[in-house]
Order: sequence, then C-alpha cells, then structure tokens
Amino acid sequence: MRIAVDMLGGDHAPHELILGVSQAILDGFSPDELLLVGPEDLITDGLRSHGVETIPAIVHTEVAIASSESPIEGMKSKPDASILKCVAAVKSGDAQGIVAFGNTGATVASATLGLRMIPGARRPAIAVNMLGDSGRFVLLDAGANPTPKPAHMLQQAVMGAALARDVLKIENPRIGLLNIGGEAAKGNALLKESYSLLDGAPINFIGNIEGNEIFFGKADVVVADGFSGNTVLKVMEGFSEYLSHQAHAHSQAEGEDFKGTLRKLLGAADYTEVGGAILLGVNGTVLIGHGRSKAKTVLPALRQVRLEISSGVDKHIEESFRELAAASQSPS
Repeated sequence: MRIAVDMLGGDHAPHELILGVSQAILDGFSPDELLLVGPEDLITDGLRSHGVETIPAIVHTEVAIASSESPIEGMKSKPDASILKCVAAVKSGDAQGIVAFGNTGATVASATLGLRMIPGARRPAIAVNMLGDSGRFVLLDAGANPTPKPAHMLQQAVMGAALARDVLKIENPRIGLLNIGGEAAKGNALLKESYSLLDGAPINFIGNIEGNEIFFGKADVVVADGFSGNTVLKVMEGFSEYLSHQAHAHSQAEGEDFKGTLRKLLGAADYTEVGGAILLGVNGTVLIGHGRSKAKTVLPALRQVRLEISSGVDKHIEESFRELAAASQSPS
C-alpha cells in the first residue's frame, strides 16, 4: 500500500507538510508507504533536517493549483500540477490513495476525471467523519455536489452506509436525511423525492433528521445536498473555533480544567484531529484536508487513508450498488 501526498497543497505547503511527514515517519509510518509529490530537493533536505534517514519516493514538480484558481482552468493550464500527478500515480497503480490539502474543487475534479467513478456511481460525495453524543457518525455530501438529484442522494446514502460499516464498524448504519422537519412531506422537491427513494430502498432509513439532532446519536449517516452539508460543516468549524478562542481567553479565570474539557469535546470534530474528509465514489481513496492544515494534521490524514484502503470501502460500495440495482429490478 502506498499513499500519494500532495506536498504543494494548502496554505502552509510545503514546509508544514514536510514537518508533518517527518513526524509521521518518526512515529512509525513506513517511508515505503508514502509517495511525496512536490519539489524533490526541498522535500529531501527538509526531511533530513527533521531527522528522517530513509527518504520516501518522490515525484518531482514545482507546480500547484492555487486555492483561488478555477479548478478546470488550473487543470488545463498546469498539466504538471501536484494534484494531477497524485491522481496519475493512483491511476497507474503506483499509489492506492491520496492526501491533498489544496484546492478542493481541483481535487474533486481531477480525481473524478482521472480515476473515473466506481461502477454504478454517478456523482462523488465528500464524507466527513464527525463526533456526536453516541460516538462517530458520517455526514455527506460536504460540498462535492451542491445541486444533486434525488438519485444522487440515494447513492450518497449507500456510500455513507458502506463507509460507516467498514470504518466506524457499525453493522447496520441508521441513515437520516437532513431536512427542516421530521415529517416526510417537509422540505423542497429534492428532499421530498429523496425521502421517497430512501424509504423504498433496502437500507436502514430512519427518516428525516433536523439540524439540532445531528450530534445526538439519532443517525449514523446523515445525508445532505452538498450546499447544506458544506454549510453545516463550516458553521460547526466556525463555532468550534469561537468556543476555543473563548476558552483560551477565559482559561486564567476558569482554570485549565475548563479549557482541557472543551478541547476534548471539540477535538474529534477539529479537522486537525481527523485529518480530513473522504471523497467517495471514485476509483481510489482520496482524502481532502483543510487548506489551513499544519503539520499535526498529516499523520491523522495518512492513518485515515490507510484505514479506508485496508477496509475495502470502494469494493463494498460497488457491491452495494449492485445490490441496490438488483432490488430495484425485482418485482414488488
């Protein structure tokens, strides 16, 4: 197993990523498991300066698609971009997974076009591993497909369930549809039709779930359109940062126990603790990290990708799609 790391992606690349890779290797991650994509001399010198003796394989490039660039234009004008070389490595079999902290749109587009979709899948979805009152759960889509069709929402449910079974070890994941009310007739046309499809599918659909219920263990998989899912994620991130800042400001008055407790509550929801979000539906494991990620995010990201590859999520998603297609063709 080998994971390609885009060393030029994100606000703090490449130096923070070099430090993060160094920490991962010194913490026991094998250099043979890594394929680093970026400026070879800079990466090599940086790793050695941090005490790494065995340098992982490196694919040289000094080109990156900036976060401010149009993904498609960037892909067209920069064929040597680091994310494209990561995708090419997976396509050729030189790597089985990708960790990318750069332009999210470019990562989604390059992976979708370069790796193609899993048989049966129509659109990719960004799945986020989150922490709630009853443990971990999956939220998807967090931004890959802002304007899906009901059929895409059903496929998200199937993919999310496969991820929850394989990675979170939940035998029969409960699937909820994010909506503004619990009744089947609530929401817009997309949500009403999606409800009907989910309710008739061979999955453990529990109905609609409202935003205030997400973190209280009602569902193991929360299905949303990419616009709503991304909004939930950004609100959560912003509120977490706000609370963290407030805890820091009041830590002297309240004591370190208050600050420590808050960190525990928010830690697993913090992108630096979980590494990033998984892009489901493409042929290959792709983790999309936060653009602001620093060194400490690299090891959790690598571990998450390694876990998904070893658990066979993509294979099980494909199997689930075949089962879904067979169920839809069988007489009622």
